[in-house]
Amino acid sequence: MRLRWWREKIGHLNLSDVTAAILVECRNRLTHETYTRAKPGSPGSTLEEGEAARKLNRKPQTVNRYLAYLSHVFTIARKEWHWIDHDPFDGVGKFKEGPGRVRYLSEEEREQLLKETASDPHLHTLVVLALSTAARAGELLALTWRDVDLKEGRLLLRKTKNSQPRAVWLHTETLKLLSEHGKVRRLADDRVFVNPKGGPYNYRDPFEAACKAAGVKDFTFHGLRHSAATYLAREGATEQQLKVIGGWKSNVVSRYVHVATEDAKAVLEKMNTKILGNASTGKP
Repeated sequence: MRLRWWREKIGHLNLSDVTAAILVECRNRLTHETYTRAKPGSPGSTLEEGEAARKLNRKPQTVNRYLAYLSHVFTIARKEWHWIDHDPFDGVGKFKEGPGRVRYLSEEEREQLLKETASDPHLHTLVVLALSTAARAGELLALTWRDVDLKEGRLLLRKTKNSQPRAVWLHTETLKLLSEHGKVRRLADDRVFVNPKGGPYNYRDPFEAACKAAGVKDFTFHGLRHSAATYLAREGATEQQLKVIGGWKSNVVSRYVHVATEDAKAVLEKMNTKILGNASTGKP
């Protein structure tokens, strides 16, 4: 999607004609132009049939992602293909990004969502695995049965975002779900999660339907990973432990530690108010 935008705007130019000035102009256009969400019924769309799509503006971090995609293309063209001898992005600055929003499930939301997914064993197993291991959707969809050790209760995630395989351990209940899931697997496909009728498993539609039925708003499947990280931080997991479990980098992990710290602050305040009373009134 991001590369298509660049193709539409500067695809007619020769590589040698792309300058920092042109890229800065495109960066500013990305910032100020509006766009609409996907049409009702299209993959990833949350719009109901007949509902008008809202016009939105891109956030600084989104604009930076557009720049990063094309910047990588120019890096490959210069370093590996030797099509150009300079990188026009050398003179293009990026926007300062905020700390990022961590959307995670509350206790009530988690309970309601799991009640809804329980009616779909395929989806339920995937959701519980994501919540209990902090694995990404792509990592779980790429998981094969040869990398599942049911006896030891361990998974080996080979295809990860940072290309570094990692092992994750399974809770007893999660292990039971996965064992049951394995009893109806397709022998012709070694992947753990596949469409019952063949092909890759499309979790998006049933997951969005489960969220809607559970009353969980503004939440994506990736939020399960955020939720797992936040729960781990609340339980006292160190930054190093979080990095090992979820494969995060330090600057990402710090967000979850911060959220857990804010939760601790609220709990501490509630406890002190109860035992010390309101300092301004002197009343308990």
